[in-house]
Amino acid sequence: MTRWISLAAVLTLAVVMAACGSDSSSGGGTPPATAVVQDGGAAPADSAGKTLALGQRAVTDYVDYGAKNTKPTKVAVSVLKVRKGSIAYFKDFDLDAKQKKSVPYYVDAKFRNLGSFALTRHLMEPSIEDRKGNEYKPLTLIVLNGTFKPCPESSDAKLKPGDSFTGCAPILLPKGTAFERVRFDGDVTKDPVFWGAQ
Repeated sequence: MTRWISLAAVLTLAVVMAACGSDSSSGGGTPPATAVVQDGGAAPADSAGKTLALGQRAVTDYVDYGAKNTKPTKVAVSVLKVRKGSIAYFKDFDLDAKQKKSVPYYVDAKFRNLGSFALTRHLMEPSIEDRKGNEYKPLTLIVLNGTFKPCPESSDAKLKPGDSFTGCAPILLPKGTAFERVRFDGDVTKDPVFWGAQ
């Protein structure tokens, strides 16, 4: 039988107030249960701060803060799917009362290492913003002897130059919160890139 471990600190839903940008063309509202778009063409070089369509590929600055060598590099990012889930799938995790009333979303995104050194995969995660600009970070779920089927964890292997992978980020939104867009911060000193739900 699959065993689940969840630490309170691990499952704390991080909410960060994000500054509202001038781009209001993101197309708000709740995304469909499954929105699927194939990995599309690249966005304009200067896509920071702009809201792209699902599946559109952005090349963005990136800093791997978990590595010994933290010099800036580049990654290509495509948000492929935004899936609305059911909190029932989290019944074996130790959620607090507020989290038990939340709505899970799964964000599937593809990443390619465009630099010259290996990167840490688990640091490449998108987040979600609501209509007020609040940012919701992914949860870190620890599963022993199994996997979280709705949103499998990516490999621990380093992402070598030129290689790509598709990862899934589980994110809990408070009940009644309006999903607005997906966000990716490759370099926290620069503007993030956004993807709209539609």
